[in-house]
Amino acid sequence: MKFLADEDFPKPLVAKIQKLGHSVKTIQQKNLQGSSDETVASLALKEKRVVLTFDKDFLKNQPKNLQVVIFHYPKKPTSEITPFIESFLEELQMIKFSKGKILQFSKNGLEKQK
Repeated sequence: MKFLADEDFPKPLVAKIQKLGHSVKTIQQKNLQGSSDETVASLALKEKRVVLTFDKDFLKNQPKNLQVVIFHYPKKPTSEITPFIESFLEELQMIKFSKGKILQFSKNGLEKQK
């Protein structure tokens, strides 16, 4: 899969996803630090990437073709989230992740955003 890591997405998680064979570009690599959610969404759509973020309010009114996964691990250090990345990727590949959907990944696994 192809991902775009939002500015708040931790580098160790990016590295883990890449190590598992997936393409991940970061906002920092694109020199877009401080960009609006709309700019991030446009880039993700252009490059056909799924947005990875910790921003629970990421684009409430998102474009219809955008795919977003919001990681919801309040007050958890990255080191405690890293072990769950493999299961996240497995779950993501098993579900039908249609365009225009926001999913949330937490200790409960992957679920549709309410």
